[in-house]
This record gives sequence, structure tokens and C-alpha cells, in this order.
Amino acid sequence: MFNKNESGDSIYFNVGENIAANTNQLLLKKPDGTELIKTATVGTTNFTSTTKGLFNANEYVFYTVQIGDIDVAGQWQVRVVSTFPSGKVRNTRWQKADVEH
Repeated sequence: MFNKNESGDSIYFNVGENIAANTNQLLLKKPDGTELIKTATVGTTNFTSTTKGLFNANEYVFYTVQIGDIDVAGQWQVRVVSTFPSGKVRNTRWQKADVEH
């Protein structure tokens, strides 16, 4: 969960397969359907989320929220688009993310 106008915290997303060699983007969909496309960084060490468990190294991405990214309250959606060197594209399922006032 995030707050409107929040910045500096990171969004972590577990893809569940090795994406270290891929180009990775995090898509943030606002409640009105507008999408923000952000460059995501692959996590290179194991990470344990208190709510989602273990994320294995090279199988998750993170993005640090910048000023102006989260500019409206409501139910957002988040997903990863990962493009393999071969050109194959993997889109994860959308996950809900609530933003409060």
C-alpha cells in the first residue's frame, strides 16, 4: 500500500524466473487506466518480503517511486514486462496496489 504523493519507497515484484539478462519494465496503471512505464532493476540477492515471502536473486525486480509517480488515490495495478534477449516478451499478471489519500 502506498499514499498519494509518496516517493522514495520501492515496489518489489516477483517474476519467478531468471530475468537477469532481460530488459525489464514495471507498468503502473492508475485508476483511470493511464499507464506509467518505468525501468525496473533486477534484484541480485535473495530478498524476503514480510507479506509475500522469499524472492530469489535474479527473479524479481524493484523500482524506487519518484516524486510525481503516485499522484492519485484509488486502486492501481502493477505488472512487469520482461523482454528476453531472443525477443520473447513475458507479461506478468496485473496485481492490485491500493493508494490512499
